[in-house]
Amino acid sequence: IPIFNVDTAVIDDDIEQFVTQFVGTNAYMAGQLVGEQMTKDYPDGAKIAVLDFPSNESCVDRVNGFLEGLGDQKDKFDIVAQQDGGAALDQSMGLAEDIITANPDLEAFFCINDPSALGAAAAIKAANKTGEIGVYSIDASPDGKQALLDGEFTAVACQVPLQIAEYALDAAEKYVGGDTAIDEKKVYLDSHLVEKEEAEKTLNDWQ
Repeated sequence: IPIFNVDTAVIDDDIEQFVTQFVGTNAYMAGQLVGEQMTKDYPDGAKIAVLDFPSNESCVDRVNGFLEGLGDQKDKFDIVAQQDGGAALDQSMGLAEDIITANPDLEAFFCINDPSALGAAAAIKAANKTGEIGVYSIDASPDGKQALLDGEFTAVACQVPLQIAEYALDAAEKYVGGDTAIDEKKVYLDSHLVEKEEAEKTLNDWQ
């Protein structure tokens, strides 16, 4: 029985042994795009904090991509805190509040997903620093797009779950139809930065 694993990958050994094909978003690329945008917004560098989720491989890829995206400007960015926000709003909000208190000159947060970024945005609002501290996220969920339009997020790179589903369904149909040639065991679909115009048009949807 063919198995098509989408969005979050099982471990490599299981992919090799059990999975016909994995299809997901290019998490590294998403992080890289956000890092590149941050260097444009802060050409002289900035004091920043990272809310990560190290137990999840794709979230680790997002952080590594983000650091790569800072490129030659990386040394200008002072990461004053990097903590596990659990990919959750409440946990991230508490951490963000503590980070802001300990670092009154903080200029931006990089968060590995929208719930974490929404937590950071809530902490910024509670500290009366809306507009003073940037929030950079990955997901572009409907809530994330609304936050971008409301000015709570500075930039957000997207996951593409609808494209993932379409790709995997097409591949599965071909496979059960007899076309069993699999060129790539793992397929990563491109991310992109979501601009406000796209957010407005697709506010209630994913990509």
